[in-house]
Amino acid sequence: MNKGFFKIMAVICVLLAGTGCGKAEKRLEATPDDKDSKNPVSQQTHEEAINPGPNERAGEPMIVVFKRERILELYSGDSLVGRYPIDLGRDPSGDKQKEGDGRTPEGTYYVCTRNEQSRYYLSLGVSYPNEEDAKKALENGIIEEETYERIKAAEDNLSKPPWDTPMGGEIMIHGMGTGEDWTAGCIAVKNDVMDILWRSCPLGTPIIIHP
Repeated sequence: MNKGFFKIMAVICVLLAGTGCGKAEKRLEATPDDKDSKNPVSQQTHEEAINPGPNERAGEPMIVVFKRERILELYSGDSLVGRYPIDLGRDPSGDKQKEGDGRTPEGTYYVCTRNEQSRYYLSLGVSYPNEEDAKKALENGIIEEETYERIKAAEDNLSKPPWDTPMGGEIMIHGMGTGEDWTAGCIAVKNDVMDILWRSCPLGTPIIIHP
């Protein structure tokens, strides 16, 4: 009797333990973040994005954006690497002038920051406002002389300009593009395109944004 009782209890314990693990696995499988982390393609793409291959620096990179055509071109030296569709701000026509206008700036800039922890996959900071933007803002009474000098000094050093002025800032090239204009002035591309830009464009990479 005693031996039979203990055998039965042992079997019940094994069955209960197996059931608990199964439920835990189902809960884990239902978590979106865990699904993404188990995706070998996603993991490989992100690792490639953060760890450039040996042939990624064949020529000096440059980004050229055509707002009207919604196209971003990536160059390596004089060679065109690719042309990619983009999304812009909610009011994309015209040059950016002040914070909150929803416009994407136009002019010559450079990559001033790189963020691999971006809310929008990966991001490259655009060095808006530049000295030309600041000069116009100074003439129009949007900023003061001291702010103009800070922006000019940042451009001279190829560093990040101040983003806390009435001109606005934090204009990024980032992932999670949708095919529609939805940003607050940033340039959005598909995540696979962002991987290419991330690999190819270090700090200081020129960015030219056309109307």
